[in-house]
Amino acid sequence: MNARRVLMLAALLAPALAPARAPAADTPRPELPPVAVDGESTAAREQKTVADLLQVLEVFEREKARYAPGAELRIRVLPRHDLADAPALELRHGTVREPITLDALGRFTVPPAWRALPAGAVVRSRLPGGRLAWAVDVRTPGLPEHSRRLGDLRLECRADLYGGALMRGVKPPAFYALRAASDICASRLVALGFFADEPVFAVQVSHAGRSAELSYRWMHGREVGQTSLLFGLVDWPFALRDRFVAMPPDKWADWPHDARIDLEPMTP
Repeated sequence: MNARRVLMLAALLAPALAPARAPAADTPRPELPPVAVDGESTAAREQKTVADLLQVLEVFEREKARYAPGAELRIRVLPRHDLADAPALELRHGTVREPITLDALGRFTVPPAWRALPAGAVVRSRLPGGRLAWAVDVRTPGLPEHSRRLGDLRLECRADLYGGALMRGVKPPAFYALRAASDICASRLVALGFFADEPVFAVQVSHAGRSAELSYRWMHGREVGQTSLLFGLVDWPFALRDRFVAMPPDKWADWPHDARIDLEPMTP
């Protein structure tokens, strides 16, 4: 190869072999505008229809005078699988997204004004379906801490099973036949189950100098055992087991509505 061809080849390769020059320090770099992605997951979320909640309110208002004249109604949500879950809720209808305020026990009220909301209105959590336990919460003000009233619990049962059916439960066809023919909340086939505010060690029922202790078999799901194929159909077996108390109605049938249930926490 002669010298002339070598020089021409070197000239052609020079730009490719030369190191890239760094951009000038004062050269502005173009900035891309932010991109907003608007959309929602289609995964099932924890929610209850406002229609169900209003059915609870209807039964409460209708039967309050009989069971708990001075009681107040709230709906309670509790983490079902993991106590670290935050059960934040919002009211949704159409394009409206309205946060719902929960108290320290995870409760909110059902305003009568919700009766004017559209038929498809729901109370929804961001948590996936199955992560929350929903419960009717009826309490008469003025009771000591860690105490409940038997009439309040009876009204909770009525408002749930004859109202919105918020709590999960095993309900075969015989359940609905019995509910239609009698007071299901007074039947030995149903337990007045509720969640204490803290893990429970012992339960005592008292009224007018009379007292009785609730057998441990009715706490912590002991009557059912540690495992069951039905656990997925109820609320208490996971994170809430140590707070769950069952009150068999037939065993307390002769106790008045004003009987007090005192719950001794596991940790004072």
